[in-house]
Amino acid sequence: MYSQEELLFSVSVAVYVATSLAIAAVRWGHKCQPYAQHADYYYPAWKALVFCMSSNILLSPIFCIPTDEDAVLYLRMMLILASPFLCAVVLFSYFGRVLNVGWWRNPVNALAIPFCLMTLSAFVMTLMPGTQLEGLFCKWYFSVAGTLALVYMGCFVLAIRMIARALKRFSEQNYSNPDDFPQQFAKGILWIPILYVATSWILTFIGSYLALTICMIVLSILGIVFLIGALTPHRTLEVEQLESGELEVESVTVVSEQEQPMPQTESQSEPQEEALSQQRKNEIVKLVRHFVEEEQVYLDSHLTLNSLSRICGVNRTYLSQVINESLGGFYSYINHCRLSHATRMKNEKPDVSIEEIVISSGFGSRQSYYNVRHQFEEFY
Repeated sequence: MYSQEELLFSVSVAVYVATSLAIAAVRWGHKCQPYAQHADYYYPAWKALVFCMSSNILLSPIFCIPTDEDAVLYLRMMLILASPFLCAVVLFSYFGRVLNVGWWRNPVNALAIPFCLMTLSAFVMTLMPGTQLEGLFCKWYFSVAGTLALVYMGCFVLAIRMIARALKRFSEQNYSNPDDFPQQFAKGILWIPILYVATSWILTFIGSYLALTICMIVLSILGIVFLIGALTPHRTLEVEQLESGELEVESVTVVSEQEQPMPQTESQSEPQEEALSQQRKNEIVKLVRHFVEEEQVYLDSHLTLNSLSRICGVNRTYLSQVINESLGGFYSYINHCRLSHATRMKNEKPDVSIEEIVISSGFGSRQSYYNVRHQFEEFY
């Protein structure tokens, strides 16, 4: 007979496995229309999520033999190995494709080999009669597992760092188009894998039946929350635009601020520590208004502060300072210009479709237009 703690542990593992398989099934079979035909664009990580959740079926023997020492050790090893690695796989698969960066693919594929070997070998030993994971072999085996766990944690940290840097680069002070990166989704979803990994590691190191039971329940809840957040697409390019080829399927390639070349102009020689005179600020404002409002560079849906700096031939730091002080900030200024353009176009051409107005005004998509309009609804 099982004790109450063992029984609760067994049930929690069963719930976790069932929840994982349900998440995999829903992610495989449910994709909102009309986005299902372009699932790899609107749901970049759906295959990775299905694989990661389906792999938890390997934990199924544990709830049948909760008192077996090998089974408990196997679960603990799986948690410390799988939680950082599989979370990193999902994050890289989604945000790596959104950002159009591929440096992560080969390292992740290489790290998948030892992960599969360790997981399958532990699974087989768990099903064998007797206690396999003990003595000198146990020390050697788990020292390898511990080393791999640290490597996988480093991989997970790199994924988090990639997203954090993207959030910083795609802040309102640098980019003008909400379509370039799903900032709100990234901010809202990022805490889930972090909490997932933290829960797995902390409660696994405690190792008691109660701690592992709580761990399984928390991970099941986090999995469901993650699925709910990922069910709807968070890339706002319209299906019609995607199918017609009006815009490229891949996201704009992201380059860090340090890597972006600055224009070779006299502005580079201006000392950074020297404050701008009011006359110089007025000159920069005049220059910005000329290119943005008269030359209509705001019609570039991927206009950035760096690209405007190159166009104007003004040091990026000074340009940002002047726009923030005199024009209300880069994001606000550019999108006010786009909204004004859209309003004029609607008044002048009332028969033109909203899709044509949106694209012609510099917005990446209709959803982007509505999002920006909602932000500035007091002005429009």
